[in-house]
Amino acid sequence: MKITHLYLMREILTYFLIAVLIFGVVFMMGKTLQLTDLLVNKGVSLFDISKLLIYFLPSSVIFMIPIALLLGVLITFVRLSSDNEIVAFKASGVSLYQLTPPVLFLSVMAYLLTTFLIIYALPWGNQGFKYVLFEIAKTKAYTALKERTFNDSFDGIVIYIDKTPLRGKKLERIFIHSEGKREAEGESKTILAKKGYVATNPNSHEIILHLIGVTGDQMSKEGKSYAKIESDALVQRLAFGGNLSRIRGFRARDWEMSIGELRTKIKIQKLLHKDYTKQLLEIYRKFSIPFACIAFGLIGIPLGVQPRRSGKSYGFILGILVVLGYYILLTSTETLARNGTLPPLIASWTPNFILIAIGIYLLVKTANESPIQILQWLGEIVELITLKIKKFSKTI
Repeated sequence: MKITHLYLMREILTYFLIAVLIFGVVFMMGKTLQLTDLLVNKGVSLFDISKLLIYFLPSSVIFMIPIALLLGVLITFVRLSSDNEIVAFKASGVSLYQLTPPVLFLSVMAYLLTTFLIIYALPWGNQGFKYVLFEIAKTKAYTALKERTFNDSFDGIVIYIDKTPLRGKKLERIFIHSEGKREAEGESKTILAKKGYVATNPNSHEIILHLIGVTGDQMSKEGKSYAKIESDALVQRLAFGGNLSRIRGFRARDWEMSIGELRTKIKIQKLLHKDYTKQLLEIYRKFSIPFACIAFGLIGIPLGVQPRRSGKSYGFILGILVVLGYYILLTSTETLARNGTLPPLIASWTPNFILIAIGIYLLVKTANESPIQILQWLGEIVELITLKIKKFSKTI
């Protein structure tokens, strides 16, 4: 049995790693295109781009691991079934129950890894990503403010500076014209300032231009209203267009926060007498979503063992359908929790309980070689989809 278990683990891990690689490329493709724009058009260094990719990894890996594990288990047992190795195991006196320990072991390992990533690595990656983006934007702000040059790098603003004695930090004789979405109701604003300096706020991640001795005017888009501007001091917030624009007002989404940050937010919501169900759900899901690895591993065995001729493609298509069903359950229970129908704790764990119950039922039925009509229908549907995909690929 030791040799058999090692054999199964090697097969599952092979398909698991292939699935991680494929989904990794898919998940990272969109982000890579955005970062390439920073590299080519914004002059961001390759080292900073690499750091951003590393910090982004945890947010994508936490979703890849459960899906890749399910596909690894499904494709392995589909292959064993189609090659009649399951029949050989049974003929040798090895039951289906005896083939489950390596699957459960890998499922637990995947659960622990995903839990670590979602509790510790995800907040770390989010903070690191935000910090690097802010540092890039701050550096670009200093370098973009050149002497005697009309600069339009900032979103909705054109800036002209006569002199920059201290490498962009101290400015003299400044002209600023801003209009469009950055101004209320489409107003345009033109101001002149005697002096100014650039400052950054690490807490709010804003880049601010402090102006001294300001005069100017403000006009509505249709020219219906006009106002004169005179001030000893004025603050102008700066934001880059394109991919660097997200640095302005950047905030972590609830699912990206650490447990401590979510608890702090819940306390604030309580003080403000606001609903905190969403934050409570996110805390429970930091433990329930990784547990999907165990549920996926358990349900993958009986689904993969069902007799058919479709081969590995069946396992891939069926795996996608199972994942889709799981996330439909996840979304449905979240809606019920927000409506107050289900408590957040029960809502976050219900999809796992349903999947595990189905997995145990199917495993017992499959081990006893009892026919499962719904799986036979599902198998026929998946086989039909597989044939259609093969025919379509041949015509291309």
